Amino acid sequence: MLFNGHSLCAFQIASFSLFCLSIGVFSAPSYFDDPSLITDYESDESEAFPNLQSALAQLQAQQEANAIGPRDDPQQLVGAEEALRDSVQKQLARLLQLPPPIGHVVGMALDPQNRLVLFHRSGRIWDEHSFDENNRFNRSLGAIPNATIAVVDSKSGLLLESHGQNIFYMPHGLTIDSEGNLWLTDVGSHQVHKLDKFFRPTMSLGEKLTPGSDAEHFCKPTDIAVSTNGDFFVADGYCNSRIMKFDRNGKLISQFGHQNSGNPPKSGEFFVPHSIALIEDLNLVCVADRENERIQCFSAGLEGTTHNRRAYVPTGTFVTKAENIGRIYAIREKEHFLVGVTSWDRNGQLEPQVFVMDMNTGKANSFAKGLANAHAVALSDGGDIFVSQLEPQQIVKFSIPSAGDAQ
Repeated sequence: MLFNGHSLCAFQIASFSLFCLSIGVFSAPSYFDDPSLITDYESDESEAFPNLQSALAQLQAQQEANAIGPRDDPQQLVGAEEALRDSVQKQLARLLQLPPPIGHVVGMALDPQNRLVLFHRSGRIWDEHSFDENNRFNRSLGAIPNATIAVVDSKSGLLLESHGQNIFYMPHGLTIDSEGNLWLTDVGSHQVHKLDKFFRPTMSLGEKLTPGSDAEHFCKPTDIAVSTNGDFFVADGYCNSRIMKFDRNGKLISQFGHQNSGNPPKSGEFFVPHSIALIEDLNLVCVADRENERIQCFSAGLEGTTHNRRAYVPTGTFVTKAENIGRIYAIREKEHFLVGVTSWDRNGQLEPQVFVMDMNTGKANSFAKGLANAHAVALSDGGDIFVSQLEPQQIVKFSIPSAGDAQ
């Protein structure tokens, strides 16, 4: 049993357990004899992102003193916890005011200058007229004539630059690599694009407006993860339910995954792999398996990783998973923390949430709840979490103060 459902933890402070609602843990790796393969790497406590733990602990302690009643009353404890959750969330969260004509923000990342780059659909809406029964885009709509890439100030939301006119048909995923290149997926054209830091196209993969399932085609690709050696992974996507690995020149190296063959789905099966994150020094590629309501992690097969015990393991070898999280729309990783956003689960029991998984301990905790229609998440080096919502059309920024500021 990988998840035991929601359980109150009575304000025991754990990594990012802002609301103290434990939502589960990663299972032990299935392929390896070493059960601590995921959990034996220590975070560098000098880094900004792991240090958020102490800031959250202090904030929560302050609120707890004001919100907690007698602990022998379970109902009062539950009510106090909800009050604490709402109070702290309001302190940490604010809206970035985005100017029109920025449309649905479906992809989001921070560039090397800590500017927030948004991949959006301008005025285009994905509806029943967008694709036919064979996943072919409605050509009469044409490419989006307006800008689809917005660069905004990550503090104020002020629009700094606009790009991407007459290129994209139905924007979806965005990743920015260590060199500042933008990697974008277009579910409308069934393509993957690479733009340099000056927003000039340098690579396009897939046949424009032609879906397919062979090595030369995609079908509604959703997301990309890029390694420092240039290898990149594409989640492909709505139709093909596979992960494809390419070298820096766009040559296909390998692929893995396929659609569900039964219920429950097996490891390595996907039902809309909607987002993908690379934890490079652990040699892991993790996939948000949206409609199966789980995250699956596999060997990335990267060479020259810091911890190279897994380097000999073939790409796509199943390692671990976390289940029953809800329908996961986006995941991103920073300093071994995997942050994700979900929608309601299929049974309507788990409400939308921002969750944080500590890959060093395998523990996952809810961080914020009630953000409906979230589609993308981005993480800053300083620990800020950005979440884009399609409706209402906005970006929520969670700014966590440093440990000193939280006193």
